Amino acid sequence: MDTHQLAPPNNPEIFENMICDLFNKIESTNTYKKFGGHGNLQKGIDVFSVEKDTAIQCKKKDLSRRESTLKNELLNDIKKDVSSVISKNLAIRITKLYIMSTYKDHPDVDEFCEDLKEQLNTGFEIIYWGWNTVQSKILNHKSLLEKYYPNFIINVKSDEEILIRDLDLKKQIKKNFSSWLDYAPENRKLSSKMLLRDFQGTQYPDSNEPDQFNEYSWFAAEIHQLYHRGMEFVIGIYGICPLPDGKWRLEKHSDPDKDSVKVRKIGQINFSDIISYDIDGDEYYNYPHIFCRFSYRGIPFENCYYVNYEKVYEQYELKDQII
Repeated sequence: MDTHQLAPPNNPEIFENMICDLFNKIESTNTYKKFGGHGNLQKGIDVFSVEKDTAIQCKKKDLSRRESTLKNELLNDIKKDVSSVISKNLAIRITKLYIMSTYKDHPDVDEFCEDLKEQLNTGFEIIYWGWNTVQSKILNHKSLLEKYYPNFIINVKSDEEILIRDLDLKKQIKKNFSSWLDYAPENRKLSSKMLLRDFQGTQYPDSNEPDQFNEYSWFAAEIHQLYHRGMEFVIGIYGICPLPDGKWRLEKHSDPDKDSVKVRKIGQINFSDIISYDIDGDEYYNYPHIFCRFSYRGIPFENCYYVNYEKVYEQYELKDQII
């Protein structure tokens, strides 16, 4: 699907409606709605969901201008909107602020959002989706294509077909990976190591250079378990330091003077992002290869969290607490 190109909407209001519909589809809800409208005091946001504690700001850009002008204007817009959210007493609680733009994905914008969060101590995530990401999400939903691109012809599976495909894949995985999934990690006779590969990657096996997000198109991880939407993998071991107020922070470096706890970082891959797998591997790595869409800023994981043997540490708790 990445070979197809959708034209960004020319109308800002249509762009906002599209983003509202898109998030309702992605998060299987109907709680996203527009926050006021033109002429109303929007306080830095265009779309929001009280249920999801999420706000969205939409930036429709005139793409006929120079790229440097577009990028600088977008960065200024983001800073202005974030400051507005903070200063104008937004009545709804948010943990995530998405910036959606018809301008392309760009690592400079991602880094700017992360730096801005730290500088302003926002208390919420600032996440940028350029048009590359937006259109890739829209292409996964036939109903959105029919509504906003009625003349765009593409063989897109219906939501029902996608559900049936994912259920069938889950059954196959439970059967073919039973040697791992039916046992606790410490009781498995086979190594838990598996190779996660970008199904569109071209580097394997000769090279493995990082992409624009400093991520790799193939790497090893240990299978953990299934969850309701897909497969889980252990992708790292870290130390965390519990804090007196019940929160915690991730330690970048081991420190024997701190009462640290070792935790596993778990990445979750949605069944819809798993294209195929080879249970036998190949002559280079003779353990299972799993071919995925690396759709989340260069990685295949729709979500990550941290666990030890006694407690689950949610991913959102990590933010703003790294030493």
